[in-house]
Amino acid sequence: MILIEYLNQPQNNQKILFMGYELPNWCYNAYYVILVFAFGMACSQLMTDIMKYTVGRLRPHFITICAPNINCSLPAKQHIYHIDFNCTSNYKNDARLMKEMRLSFPSGHSSFSMFTMLYFAIYLQRRMDWDGSKLLKHTLQFLAVLAAVFVAMTRISDYKHHWSDVLSGLAIGTITACVTVSTFIPVL
Repeated sequence: MILIEYLNQPQNNQKILFMGYELPNWCYNAYYVILVFAFGMACSQLMTDIMKYTVGRLRPHFITICAPNINCSLPAKQHIYHIDFNCTSNYKNDARLMKEMRLSFPSGHSSFSMFTMLYFAIYLQRRMDWDGSKLLKHTLQFLAVLAAVFVAMTRISDYKHHWSDVLSGLAIGTITACVTVSTFIPVL
């Protein structure tokens, strides 16, 4: 973003007085878009964490890590929600891991990666204006969103999240990025 703002600087190169210092126009613009990026990132992460700690959904690898002592041999106990159990694995004394097993919904990695990469892709669309190949801009945008989707898919393949956790994380990141960019980043 700093490079794009430097390359997009106006020809007159006017100076802006900022906190008693004269800054080039491109430097102020870079500061502004990075500050907006940090604000949106904080909002996305806060929303994800509030949902994560409120819902407390079990991760897919909960049974493997906890190894609960549930007796399901009776047919009447097979289809009920068990809330009274003890973990029997070696990890039962690791309080951090036991807390982490209940933080599956929504996926924080998915929301963070989608926010950052979609913000960057939309930022490129609005600010990268040059007479060269348009293919470079579209390739960078595609690779950014592809990287976010790849991170999300690895959360499912590593058994850290359910598909619905990842989908909701992607939705949170997408909505936050779209709202942040549309509200704060001007079109050239």
